[in-house]
Amino acid sequence: MVLQGQCGGGNATNGVINIITKNSNETLGQFLEVAAGEYNYKEVSYRNGFQINEVTTARLSIKGVQSDYYTFNDDEWNSYNISFRTDYVEDDRFLTFQIGGYHTKSERSDWYRYDILETPFNPNDPMSVIVGYKAGLDDFSRGFYSNLNLGKTVDDTHYEATLWIDSNSRTEPSANGEYDTLNTDVLAIKQINPNNELTLGLGARYTKIKVPEKKADFYLGMDPYHRTSSRQTEREQIYNVFSQLETQLTDKFTSSLGVKVEHFTRNNTTEIQPQARLLYRVSEKHQLWTGIGRAVVTPSAVDSSTDTYMVNWHNITCKTDNSKCAPPAIILTSGDINMNNESVVTWDTGYRGEINNSFSIDSTIFFSKYKKLRMLSNKYQLCKYGECIDGSILPGQLDIYEYKLSDALEAQSYGAELAIYWQPTQKLNFNLSYSYIDTQAKCSPEYMSCNTYDNGGYKGLYNHQPKHYVSLQTMWTLNSQWQIDGWLKHKSSVSSPIAFYKAPAITTMDVRVAWQYNQDWPLVEFVVDGLGSSTYEDLPNKAPLEEVAFLRFSWTKL
Repeated sequence: MVLQGQCGGGNATNGVINIITKNSNETLGQFLEVAAGEYNYKEVSYRNGFQINEVTTARLSIKGVQSDYYTFNDDEWNSYNISFRTDYVEDDRFLTFQIGGYHTKSERSDWYRYDILETPFNPNDPMSVIVGYKAGLDDFSRGFYSNLNLGKTVDDTHYEATLWIDSNSRTEPSANGEYDTLNTDVLAIKQINPNNELTLGLGARYTKIKVPEKKADFYLGMDPYHRTSSRQTEREQIYNVFSQLETQLTDKFTSSLGVKVEHFTRNNTTEIQPQARLLYRVSEKHQLWTGIGRAVVTPSAVDSSTDTYMVNWHNITCKTDNSKCAPPAIILTSGDINMNNESVVTWDTGYRGEINNSFSIDSTIFFSKYKKLRMLSNKYQLCKYGECIDGSILPGQLDIYEYKLSDALEAQSYGAELAIYWQPTQKLNFNLSYSYIDTQAKCSPEYMSCNTYDNGGYKGLYNHQPKHYVSLQTMWTLNSQWQIDGWLKHKSSVSSPIAFYKAPAITTMDVRVAWQYNQDWPLVEFVVDGLGSSTYEDLPNKAPLEEVAFLRFSWTKL
């Protein structure tokens, strides 16, 4: 796969990484890979690339993976996928067609469910609690996708069109549903004159979301958390037009001016996303650049039209006396279709230079301003001991507390990034990167949950983030048969008076040792992620991680 950096577009903030699969004419021949390691990790993949005729190639790929869901238990996780791609390429035209599908299953043995109707709460009994029963959870995720991309050059204009279809479904309680998407884009790139290139385009996306209906026996077999919706089926469209003009101002200066206008039917809004960039070539090997642009997050059903509940047990004063008890409660997070779209304006500037053939530097400083970020509003008690403010009565003496999502949060961040590449010899190279980022958030004072840590503290989630990130990669070819790679990663600690935001500094080391007798032999790799690391959490209250080792064999036949 090839990673390509790109700025702009829906959901883009400081940049976007596009994952682009290689053209099938770059992967001719057969490739087989087998890997196995700790925590029941097993992986097998096979790829066959072949020539159909002088201008057409194709590739078939199959892959299967199995491992434990977490390193600390033996719950099983399985994933299988298959894909096919064919490419037709001539001097002035090309066509690419892809089709594929996947199936993933994960097991959770530590999953509990709760029957509020079967085990009603007794407010007269201080020891009365709702006890969950161990039910386990099988999460299925499966999907299908297809993509058609074609292009043709006529005189001084290049035309491209893309159509892709994606259909997937999940049973995981926080993302349960079926999701179907059809997307199409067309663009034209015209060389107006030797100094000006104009790009014009338009696109449309059609999405259908189907969420399972709320069960009639909702209070029986309740998950610890679950996403629901009053509208089981939703349809939405996104339409956009965009243009970009790249101009060679002088021998040293190049400018790029662009704008994208996007309309979202989900909340009937239209957003303008402009950007401007300027590149100055100090010399052939040294460049300075700067730019500013606005990007918008695509409105989502997650925060606009769906609700999430979480079963919670808490101690409050009983209704009949002053003793402590644990009535059942549901914490409800409700979406709001009237929220404005999240947006960010980012300014960045940087230097990119090649000091010599073995040493280069890439540096950036940036400042971003975020508006209308999502947060939880103040908490409201809708039902107390089963008696609700609308007069309805709920079973099991149930309490319900509601948080509504709002767009009252703003933030700004600034920072710098530095990347250094050094190749002291033909067989040894280093990639060093350092990032510093500082984020501060604020919101309207009427929202207690933003300004206090006790009721959500969404502002704290932004303010208490690691500020320093360091990465050092080294690749060392000892001889024609042996290679050693290492990757050192460091993330700084987070200090806070609230335990939820505290996080220790984390330093890990990944190591890869590879051996191949010659090009006709299999490549043997031994990999250790987190070498020597004791169990740690990448973020507070997340699944623990620890050292993982595996062995991989791969073989290529042209």
